[in-house]
Amino acid sequence: MKRWTLEEMAREPRWTEARTLALPGRLRGNAFRAWGLHVKQQFGPDAADHVRRKLALTAVDLPDVPTKKQWYPVWLQTRMVQVIIDDLLGGDALRFQSVFEETTGTAEKALVLAGRMTGPGLVLRMAGTYHASVCDVGRCVPEVGSGRATLEFLDAEIFDDPTWRFANMVSLKTMFESLKRKVDVMTGEEPGPRSFVIHMQW
Repeated sequence: MKRWTLEEMAREPRWTEARTLALPGRLRGNAFRAWGLHVKQQFGPDAADHVRRKLALTAVDLPDVPTKKQWYPVWLQTRMVQVIIDDLLGGDALRFQSVFEETTGTAEKALVLAGRMTGPGLVLRMAGTYHASVCDVGRCVPEVGSGRATLEFLDAEIFDDPTWRFANMVSLKTMFESLKRKVDVMTGEEPGPRSFVIHMQW
């Protein structure tokens, strides 16, 4: 069964916009964290408004810091990633990680501190609970051992989307860096439809 590295996943062909927009499911606003603030910091004060215009949204629809009370279509995450890569990063997908290197909120900072002391396993064991709290489709099943982990995403069409796969691998790599740990191996695998597995070793 084929496994993709992050670099290979970045080169995978995208779905058509129509296929992406047809994806079922919703995502809570806090899954976007302080996206607008980070985009402005990286690319200037007008950058967040540029992204919103490309997504046909306003600052009322999609504030710089959405909250967990707000729900968005699940495809918005992948479309936002695509707009940032295309319009702000000159098409260089592998630079995407730099945009969101520090995205943790106050509550999450305590988890990061604990993770730095005990290792990434603490954070990864909570991945299933986190997914269930922010997304109303699919599920995430973590399996964590000594120096290794897999996250198995199941039962949602969004998990087939190449941009979603790439963005979530980037998110995990960013998490490791926030914990001051180096991930030695990270690969993605497709065991079947509506599923994706991310393998990690550190």
